Amino acid sequence: MRVAVIGSGISGLSCAFYLAEHPGVEIVVYERDDVLGGRANTDADGEHCPRIFLSDYHTLSGILRRIVGPDGRTVHDHLRRLRRFSYAPGHGWVETSHLYRVFAREIPLGQRIRMIRRPRSPLVAEQHPGANANRYGSLKNYSGPALLRMALSLLRSRTAYTFDGPTHTYLVEPWVRHLTARGVTFRSSCPVTKLTPGSGRITVRSGGGFEVFDAVVITAFIPDVIPLLAASGLPSAARHLNHTHCKAFTVELDPAEPVLATAGPAMYCRDGINIVLHSSHRRGIILVTRAASTADDFVLGKVREYLGLRHPFRAVRVRANQLPHEAVYAASYLRPDTVLTRPVPGLFLAGSYLRNSYPVDSGEGAARTALAAYRQISQAYGLADLSTALVG
Repeated sequence: MRVAVIGSGISGLSCAFYLAEHPGVEIVVYERDDVLGGRANTDADGEHCPRIFLSDYHTLSGILRRIVGPDGRTVHDHLRRLRRFSYAPGHGWVETSHLYRVFAREIPLGQRIRMIRRPRSPLVAEQHPGANANRYGSLKNYSGPALLRMALSLLRSRTAYTFDGPTHTYLVEPWVRHLTARGVTFRSSCPVTKLTPGSGRITVRSGGGFEVFDAVVITAFIPDVIPLLAASGLPSAARHLNHTHCKAFTVELDPAEPVLATAGPAMYCRDGINIVLHSSHRRGIILVTRAASTADDFVLGKVREYLGLRHPFRAVRVRANQLPHEAVYAASYLRPDTVLTRPVPGLFLAGSYLRNSYPVDSGEGAARTALAAYRQISQAYGLADLSTALVG
């Protein structure tokens, strides 16, 4: 049996992980970019965003416990509890016991009440008085139900974890090595342009030519799925939705910076600038969401001020994440029957854009939909469902 997985993000890697447990299944993973990992990748411009794992990422954690990391321990063993620091006027940086400052008892009650009562604008940049240059953040595409699902999920997750180093070193590369050792083939810089179902199989046309598969799993981001289905003549009612664009900086700090004495990875959040420090690697990932500006000099100046940096950055990389497949998808989830309005034998869907995923657009949502697709394939093709043993 041959299976094509379109997309090498967390959903695609999860699908390949489950299928690779079956010796008789040949798997080919197609990736349009030249680096693997989807939105978890690290390219020449740095990290897509700080890679954070919440405490209820059960499906994804089950996978990471079975993949060997760079030093012989599992990938999951490399996750470290993320220390959370919030800035409180009059108190300075305060380490909080809860991931979300509105629930943190260390923050004065009056300040938490003001957070709740603060009016929200549909445009993130409009939350700041006066002129600003935030071109990225927008909340217009959030729906009421989506926000409610997200809030309920966040209430359940009090703790976050992260790697104390680059995502490609601790997550993507070990995962790809694991799958390659089990016979999975990866084709990067190889966008899929058309799918042709026929005679119980599906022909995949890509930059590398034509190949025939028994089954195909589409895990690509929805702005890429819609034109692929249209080019393939496959019925779809999915529509393109706007996204929340963000800007991320990957910086290397001077080893003499005092802030690096903080043990373990730590997150500092202030005025819409979110900084995750990997102290052992002397690096930081900065995600700009609600700042008054996303200009490089403005953001880096604020980071220097907030962290009390005394030396120039050793290196700075900037990733704008403006393309639809790079952005954070924050609207309501799509129902699978809107992506494919009629079943296509051998064609399956996965990805964090689907309705049956985790309430926050995340790696866990991608892993859950990959698990659902794997179970559908197992049932359709008579494979033994090994997922219970794999997930734990």
